[in-house]
Amino acid sequence: MDAPTAGVLRDITLWVWLSLLIGVAAYKWIRQTRPTACWNWEGNVDARPYLYFDAIIVAALSLMILIGLQRAEPTAQGSVDAAANELNAVALFSSIVLQLLICTVLLFYLRAVRNLNPVELFGLRRLTVRQVATAALVFMIPTCLVVMATSAGVTQWMQGFWPDLEQQASVEAFRNSKDPMAKAMLIIAAVIVAPIVEETVFRGFIYGVIKRFTDSYFAAVCSAVLFAIVHLHMGSVIPLAVLALIFCAAYERTGSLAVPMVMHGLFNGTSIGLMILFPEAPHANPS
Repeated sequence: MDAPTAGVLRDITLWVWLSLLIGVAAYKWIRQTRPTACWNWEGNVDARPYLYFDAIIVAALSLMILIGLQRAEPTAQGSVDAAANELNAVALFSSIVLQLLICTVLLFYLRAVRNLNPVELFGLRRLTVRQVATAALVFMIPTCLVVMATSAGVTQWMQGFWPDLEQQASVEAFRNSKDPMAKAMLIIAAVIVAPIVEETVFRGFIYGVIKRFTDSYFAAVCSAVLFAIVHLHMGSVIPLAVLALIFCAAYERTGSLAVPMVMHGLFNGTSIGLMILFPEAPHANPS
């Protein structure tokens, strides 16, 4: 990732922090002056179990994003080119382990420290497997069309002022790699690991906590922007934020985090499938 991209993503993250501080204070004032206001209880995602300490955890996760942006900024352009054209199975495995570790720590915190059952909290038993699959497939048809159209429009718009707009480094690495093991690891990471970890962290926890102190719309926007930022790609910020908003809507509509998890896996699988079948064609980046 180049220095301008790191700087812009850092600024966006800081704006999200500022928006959260102002938003939480504003919503608290509204509830104090209007005790009947209870927008955060609307929808099928129950945010009431979360407490102020959970908000501190969300702040810590946001700080991790800022630290990650700082470390991702290259010291030389050559390091960017090298990273963009290499796909290392060991590095991918390490990344998978790290993501699963973060998710495990979060689930342990919810279960052991907060005494909350993640299965019940995230509505994983709310729908049957068949209902989850049906809902995910129904949502996915408009989702793919909207996100791909958004991606194409954003790319055309940004080319006028961001000339070095390229695909995500992982996309370029996948295209250029000759290592089948590394490609298999990337597919596993994108289709299985990322949907479980990212939906648990961003939709299940961050969205739920922010909703507890604001409302579903404000929480959806803030969590969606943070989700887009962690993918470290300037051209994907808006399309991935739109994708995340749709995932939030699916979560609220069904009350089950399993639905956006399956949608996430389907979207990434579709994106990788298009890369394999049409390597030169433009498409939405995996999330």
